[in-house]
Amino acid sequence: MLKHLLPLTFGLTCTLGYGQGDVVVQVITPNSIAGSYANTYATAANGWSVPDLLLPENAVQRELVLGFDGTAADSLGCEPLVNGAELDGKIAVIYRGSCNFSLKALHAQEAGADAVLLISNSDALNINMQGGDYGAQVTIPVVMINQTDGATIRSVMEQEPVTAFIGNNYGAFPTNLSMDVYDVMVPPAAGYPSILASSADEYGAVLGGYVHNFGSELQSSARLRAVITQNGTEVYNEVGEALNLAPGDSTLILLPAFTQPSLSGAYIITYTAEADLPDDFDADNTFTTSVYFGDLLSYAPIDASTNLPTGDVGVVPSGFGSGFRTCISFIDSNASRLAVTGLHFTGSTPADRAAPVDTSLINMDVYAYAFQWVDLITDFYARPTDNGLVSITNGNGTYTYTSDLQDESIFIPFAAPLSLMDNQRYLFCVETQDSLVRHGWNDQLDYETTGSQTLSPTTLIYAGQWYNGFTGLAGAPSVAAKTMDINSIGIREDEKVELTPFPNPTADLVRIPMRGHHGAAVLRIFGSDGTLCSEQKTSITSNEVMSVDLTGMSAGTYMFQLEFENGKRSDFRVVVAK
Repeated sequence: MLKHLLPLTFGLTCTLGYGQGDVVVQVITPNSIAGSYANTYATAANGWSVPDLLLPENAVQRELVLGFDGTAADSLGCEPLVNGAELDGKIAVIYRGSCNFSLKALHAQEAGADAVLLISNSDALNINMQGGDYGAQVTIPVVMINQTDGATIRSVMEQEPVTAFIGNNYGAFPTNLSMDVYDVMVPPAAGYPSILASSADEYGAVLGGYVHNFGSELQSSARLRAVITQNGTEVYNEVGEALNLAPGDSTLILLPAFTQPSLSGAYIITYTAEADLPDDFDADNTFTTSVYFGDLLSYAPIDASTNLPTGDVGVVPSGFGSGFRTCISFIDSNASRLAVTGLHFTGSTPADRAAPVDTSLINMDVYAYAFQWVDLITDFYARPTDNGLVSITNGNGTYTYTSDLQDESIFIPFAAPLSLMDNQRYLFCVETQDSLVRHGWNDQLDYETTGSQTLSPTTLIYAGQWYNGFTGLAGAPSVAAKTMDINSIGIREDEKVELTPFPNPTADLVRIPMRGHHGAAVLRIFGSDGTLCSEQKTSITSNEVMSVDLTGMSAGTYMFQLEFENGKRSDFRVVVAK
């Protein structure tokens, strides 16, 4: 099946892999700051007439020279540059701010510069440089690095000449082995329930990846190495056989599977493309990722300090209509050990869209759904057919933002814990219906190379039809299924108690009519992220109305769990509005 990709409303132009070489900003000299610097760059698709930096012949290697425009803010380039003699045939360095990117670049071009290196006013590079009013007149390369890296380079420029390379590094250096986020095999999921990895026979991560020779010389000893550590202790170190790799060639190198007697906590995986000869461009020789064994299923990396999925960008489809879903797929031969209690989700809204304040998540609704995926799956790029999904009644939930939790993980509890079945594929989805809401996404790893071996889908997107991902964006949604040991549920249908709290929402006090239930009980209150906020023992008399003081609780949605001594239990949500 062919991969089906969805365009992004705000796609990112970045330095991830493009098949042959990467677009890089590489300081060549002096050695004190030599190396590669993360960047974003101008493209024709964004309204510029700049050369295509993906083509190696458009690369530029020149001395860096600061551009001056004669004003008090003399490095912003918003006025014609006054040091043309120094800039002629060089790379102009100009700071971001006060005027459009394209006006700065045009002034540098008119002063004789061969390329422009912009220094941002922050360390975030997840932006597009739009051509604006003057982009069509700019015909030289334009790239931008972050504020911290810019300060490092600028400080050295004041002491001695700095030479940099801008462009596709394919063939630019004699020895240059390379790999990137699209090349390596990662574990089946970045977050995996530890109860499914209790022995070496139950869990094994196939490791390996593609190594490219982007240099101009033959590499006669190209190798791939993987090292895995936990808490600084090495638990795996394997290297592939040395191979001959001609210029422009690539090869897939498979390594032994990673297994352990049992797995828990965080493991760091570091791949290195290595050879006997020193590498002239070693910035793309190493790739690091992680896998975390706990109670989450997630294809986005897990922050071990918070036990929550991480994200780098917010995504929404181009031409958004209604009902945008990001989904994760799951199947395991021992899935019956688990129940899923809900989904974690990270959302955001764009800044500076609604004057006089930025847009907000408050009152936005997020919906969680669970499905059995019953199609026959034989391909990593499989997508559900019209009759391929069976909705699970208790596998749904709703979360309404009462606070503006931008880029923070929330928890959407299901109506009841969802017991899983062995060897049944599931699809867990989060949906929003407002075009302002961006779904969190992590682009620091990719599952395509792994999927070519496992043939098992990982993530899917629904926006009127099913897609395998976004055009030009690696990674996975910052969605995670929270799991629990099936043996810890201990509640049957005939043991459920229906209780209706009031008022709901409430600002301070909630009352719970007991409806004839009595005896000792334990009340547990869980926050929107699934953490236990409160646990208290109580004794209830028949037909009592139980009162719970929530004055100290922050605004948000809370899951109440009231467990009686006779084994019966009630689960319900309470919204605290401040």
